[in-house]
Amino acid sequence: MKEINSCTNKLKVFLLNVTIRQMMFICLFYFGSFSRVLSQEYFQQEVNYNIQVSLNDKRHELNASETIEYINNSPDTLYFLYFHLWPNAYSGNNTPLAKQLFRLNGKARLFDIPELKGYIDSLDFNVNGKPVHWNLLPDLPDICRILLNEPLFAGDTILISTPFRVKIPKGVTSRLGYIEQSYQISQWYPKPAVYDQDGWHEMSYLDQGEFYSEFGNFNVSITLPDNYIVSATGNLQNRSEIEMLTALAADTSWIKTINIHRDDFPVSSEQVKTLHYIAEQVHDFAWFADKRFHVLKGNVTLPESGREITTWAMFTNKQAHLWKESLNYANDAISYYSTKVGDYPYQNFTVVQSALSAGLGMEYPGITVIGLVENAYSLDEVIAHEICHNWFYSSLGFNERLYPFMDEGITSAYTARYMNEKYSQKKFWEVWFKNRKPAVFLHIDQLPVKRLQELEWLVQARSNLEQPMNLPATEFSDLNYSIILYNKTAIAFNYLRAYLGDSLFDAAMYEHYHNWIFRHPRPDDLRTEFENLTDKDLTWFFDDLIGTTKRLDYKMVRVENKQLLVKNKGKLVSPLVIAGMTGDSIFFEKWVDGFAGQKWIELPEGDYTEIKIDPRHEMPEIFRMNNNIRKTGAFPKADPIQTQLLFTVDDSEKHTLMYFPAINWTRENGFMAGLALHNGFIIPKPVEYFVMPFYAFGNNDLAGFGKVTYNITPYAKFVRLAAISFEGTQFGAPANQNYKKLKTGVDLYFRSRNMSHSFSQKVFGNYIAASSLYQIELGQKAKMSSYLQFGYRVEQQRSINPFSLQATLETGKSYQKTSLEFNYKISYYGLSQGLDIRFFAGTMLKNESDISFYAFSAGGRTGREQYLYQGSYPDRFAVFPTNFWSRQMSLSEGGLVSPVNDSLGFSQWIIALSFTSNLPEKINRLPVKPFVNLLLNDHTFGKSNDSPIFFETGLKAGIWDLFEIHFPLVVSKNIDLISGPFKNRIRFVFSLDSIKKLKMTPRK
Repeated sequence: MKEINSCTNKLKVFLLNVTIRQMMFICLFYFGSFSRVLSQEYFQQEVNYNIQVSLNDKRHELNASETIEYINNSPDTLYFLYFHLWPNAYSGNNTPLAKQLFRLNGKARLFDIPELKGYIDSLDFNVNGKPVHWNLLPDLPDICRILLNEPLFAGDTILISTPFRVKIPKGVTSRLGYIEQSYQISQWYPKPAVYDQDGWHEMSYLDQGEFYSEFGNFNVSITLPDNYIVSATGNLQNRSEIEMLTALAADTSWIKTINIHRDDFPVSSEQVKTLHYIAEQVHDFAWFADKRFHVLKGNVTLPESGREITTWAMFTNKQAHLWKESLNYANDAISYYSTKVGDYPYQNFTVVQSALSAGLGMEYPGITVIGLVENAYSLDEVIAHEICHNWFYSSLGFNERLYPFMDEGITSAYTARYMNEKYSQKKFWEVWFKNRKPAVFLHIDQLPVKRLQELEWLVQARSNLEQPMNLPATEFSDLNYSIILYNKTAIAFNYLRAYLGDSLFDAAMYEHYHNWIFRHPRPDDLRTEFENLTDKDLTWFFDDLIGTTKRLDYKMVRVENKQLLVKNKGKLVSPLVIAGMTGDSIFFEKWVDGFAGQKWIELPEGDYTEIKIDPRHEMPEIFRMNNNIRKTGAFPKADPIQTQLLFTVDDSEKHTLMYFPAINWTRENGFMAGLALHNGFIIPKPVEYFVMPFYAFGNNDLAGFGKVTYNITPYAKFVRLAAISFEGTQFGAPANQNYKKLKTGVDLYFRSRNMSHSFSQKVFGNYIAASSLYQIELGQKAKMSSYLQFGYRVEQQRSINPFSLQATLETGKSYQKTSLEFNYKISYYGLSQGLDIRFFAGTMLKNESDISFYAFSAGGRTGREQYLYQGSYPDRFAVFPTNFWSRQMSLSEGGLVSPVNDSLGFSQWIIALSFTSNLPEKINRLPVKPFVNLLLNDHTFGKSNDSPIFFETGLKAGIWDLFEIHFPLVVSKNIDLISGPFKNRIRFVFSLDSIKKLKMTPRK
């Protein structure tokens, strides 16, 4: 309804250009078409193209003209048309494409650099030979609206013509571009937007999120230097060119000299040639040109019709050792999908290697472009995936921007099915390791490669960060666009196939394909075919699994009298499969329709020892630890425990105890040796732990750190994640004692309404009991002091201008204080370059304590000022500046590097502002950053101070967020008077908190 909703504004513009009679037609359109749109009657426009284009490979330009036959098959009268001018997506840094690339990749010059800029110009639209008014949409330079001179009635045809010129951008940003004299020409010509029963679908070009175009026929002539080799959509009509390509394919002498071939571009021929292509029933036309291509030619006989199609592979010397098998990969995939879905729809298919900056591969009707790959398996997989799009993109022309799961999801499901059958014994290590020994060491040598898809999905699912599969492409977060559309949707459709059985699933998809070939099906159309043919209610699949994030989690309860009691702990009521197992052998499998609550399931007779839910991992089960039960034994539901040195990929059916030796040193403990124990940190779990106990040889005592977190992930609630944690620390302290810290906390992460904006919020509360630092420093036996902390944090972890804001209230027995901290990065170019700004303000609400360091610190706190024992301090109680480790600090609160706390005292209120920047241009690779710190507090207005503001500026160097040395080079007089000589101002930050957070903090 997008066009109907905005129709009023569009009419205001158009009324200036029409007659009274035309106004009457508009009124009829406005009211008449509205009712027809609501009726959802299917119709499909037809668009036929005649395009002549020439390539100028010196200027990297296309000069072209096109004539479009537009047939209005709708029941509506049209008064204007939307056209896509997608090369203009590269025309500046304010286009939707540029904004998306900034969000994905960080700020860059992109289209401000002339060679990266692309655009389309020289347009002069005529309709039926007469000029028409047209205009670009506001802030959308890649969409225009053509105002028709006369109404286009239902069933009528018009001819639209225009010349155009395309400045081709350098091919480092998206799908259209050149690298030297290698060209990938896609989304390059003016094309009408789709008009269907929902109205117009005008859309800007995007890198993440694909397209929707009208079907029709293409008649395209391409003129370029004679020594270019071209691959394109459609059927090549030049007999001499076909003979030349066939001769190149017959000459395979290059295979023997792959490793010594150079990859230089030959000089372009002075002579030109014009190649003629015809394509029928396609909705796009792409072509690729390179003077260096090797050529392979083959054929495939289609299983249903017996029709023979021609297949081609074109590639350069780069990775030619992999590409020499590419034609076999293509032929195998075409044969397979033709058997499962229906015959391949076109006469030719070409797989071509070219520079690509939008994923591993990109599909177009009858042709796909592939970038660089890791290995032969990866090449086979990406070719198989892109070929499959000729069914689920080219033949079935889904609206990929609105229903991307139908395109990428179904294609990924068939790709996984094909690869799993072709490489049924393929292991994870064969793809990701070049040597089996590391895989054996990590106990993942038997992990099937197909399991990776499930593991990647589980990271998002168990963090409660999933999104429904049926969202428009633009509503997915950057990560979910891959994880949900490619992984979870593939899992979902293969789950449906496992439940229905291959024959029934294939029959339903075959029916859908043949009913909708060269048309625009929607999710309801797919559902109708599946439910009609299978005679099953698939609400659980299309409404719940596809349309929500309801979780699938069945649990074994007990076995009695040849019956199994199973409980559904999840919200998704969907089928499950149970199997009788003896070891890894399956004795029986039984599918059971979904149910809520509990259900007794009859078990067959048999000599099996264990019963499992879904041993083949066909269901999207979020937790599998409760999926097995043995027929006998004292603990029939107990899961095995597996130990592993260092780490491993989590086994979803075993409790994995991971460990590694650890050493440490502090002044009081001396050398320490210990063992770190954890249960993994890649895939979230309901209970996560990290424990690192030490034996201290210096004081013959125990020391260490430990944390256990219990994660609660409610479904569809305002609170996305509740993390309840318990933490304990003990290390040596002066006076032959230990300092201890116990902490229990709750972090509540709220669900974001718009996950594509990386916006997160949480509230937190902590209770802390810690040894009295004041008593330790006095040499007394330290008692435990209690503290409470409450806070709110909001942040946007985007690539450009990220920020965070945190408000905190802390209270102890004799004090209360509150603070606000705001961090903001003004991004330069790239992902991490920018100006970091930090603002801090805090005030004591109550302070009845004689202990000074409960108040706010103007400078970085040393270990002996950290009364809550934050951070890792090898010499926590050292007096500054007696040794190297005494210079360690944590920058918080006032944030001054200069050591002013002892001389100045702690503050009742404080306001601080800090700036840190990367170095400019190429020298930003040096690990050095300048900084400026400003401070205002209750001491700055004293009579002894010449200025109310403390000021310092200098450089810091090191490994960011781990080890940083700060050099305050210039300081204000009031700092200089109390901080001593320059050498005493040099201090450093050493923090292991980022490592702890990696292992223990719930994912945001």
